[in-house]
Amino acid sequence: MAKKVKEAPAGPKVVHDAQRPPAGADGTDGTHEKRQYEPKYNWMNKSRQWGVRVRPGKAGLKLGDLNAGIYGEVPMHWQDQSRNPRGAVARRGMPPVGYTIRDKAGLWADCAADLYEEAIQRRWAPATDVPWETIDNLPSDVEHAVCQVCTELTGYANVDIEAVTGWQHQMSYGYHEVKQFLATASFDAARHHECFRKRALVNGGGLGLESPCQVNRMILESRGGWTEAVVYLYLMRGVFTMTLYKYLERYAHNDAERFIYGRALADKARHVTYGLDHLKFAVAHVEDQRQVLAILLAIGDGGFGRDLADPVLREALAIIFGGGIKGARRQGMDVYNDLMRDYVKTHLEYCSWLDVPRNPAAFPPALKEFAPPPAAAS
Repeated sequence: MAKKVKEAPAGPKVVHDAQRPPAGADGTDGTHEKRQYEPKYNWMNKSRQWGVRVRPGKAGLKLGDLNAGIYGEVPMHWQDQSRNPRGAVARRGMPPVGYTIRDKAGLWADCAADLYEEAIQRRWAPATDVPWETIDNLPSDVEHAVCQVCTELTGYANVDIEAVTGWQHQMSYGYHEVKQFLATASFDAARHHECFRKRALVNGGGLGLESPCQVNRMILESRGGWTEAVVYLYLMRGVFTMTLYKYLERYAHNDAERFIYGRALADKARHVTYGLDHLKFAVAHVEDQRQVLAILLAIGDGGFGRDLADPVLREALAIIFGGGIKGARRQGMDVYNDLMRDYVKTHLEYCSWLDVPRNPAAFPPALKEFAPPPAAAS
C-alpha cells in the first residue's frame, strides 16, 4: 500500500503591483479606512404638491384621472424647454431641448387622454386576430382590385406614420396626453400598413400601382405647424379614409376583410376625433384661425381633386363594390358615387361644426359633382 504524501503548506500569495486595485477603488482611501457617506435627503423636500391622491374608478386608473391638483394645470404656454414632467420640480441649469410647439392651441384636444385609453384597450394583432383562412380564391378581377386598394391604403398608412412622428418630437413635454395619444396613432398606422400589405400578398396577388400622391405631399410638406398638418391629415384625408373603410367593410368578400376594415375604421375614427377636437380648440383660442383653415382647405381641394381625377382608385373600388368588372359599370359605380357623396357631406358637416367657411361651388370637378345642392349645403 502506497504511502500518502503530505502536501506542503501553501506559502503566502504573491500579488503583483499590476494586479492590485488602485487606492480607493475598493471603497477605501488606501489606508484601509472606509469612507463614511452622510446622506442629505434634501431631494425629499422637492415637491410642488405633496399628498395628492388619485384612486382607480370602475374602468381602472385612467390617464385623465391623474389630472388632480397642480398636476392637472395645463397652461396655455409651456415655458420649460426641458423634458421636465408636468408637475415636477424643475432642475436648474438643464439644457433646452428646443421644442417648437409650446402653445397649447398648437396641439391640444381635451379628448386626448380618453382616446389614449381607448386605443390601448382596443389593440388588435393582424398576424393572429385576422381570420386569414377565410380569404378564398376570388375572381382575378376582384383580387386585382382588392390588391390595388390595399396598395393605396398602405401608402396612406405610411404617410400617417411619417407625419405624426415628424411632429411629435417637436411638441412640448408639458402636453403629454397629446404626445401619448399620438404615439398610439402612429402605432395604429403601422398596424394598418402591416395589415393592408399582408392582404395584398396573402391570396396570390401583390401590390399594385402607386397613387398620384398629391394629398400625401401636402400632409408631409406642411410647414405652418401641426395644426396645418391636422387639416390635411385628419379633416381631409382622414375623413375620406374613414369613409373608404366603411364602404369596404360593407362590401367585403370574406370575414377577413370585414374584420380588417372594421378594426381599421374604429382606429381611424379615434384619429379623426382627435383632429376635430384639436381644430375646435385652435379655432376658439387663435385669432383668425377659422379663416386660415378655410384657406388651407381651399388649397387642399386642388390636390385632392387631382388625386380623385386619376381613375385607378375609382375603378378598383367599383370592381369591389360590383363584384367584378361586369358589375362595376353600373352597380359598382353607383356605390362609388354614394361613397363620394357620403364623404363630401360628412366633410362639410365637420367644417360647419368647426365654423370654417366652405364654398362647394369652388370645388374642383372631381369633388364638385358630389357636393349637395346649395340649399342643403347651407
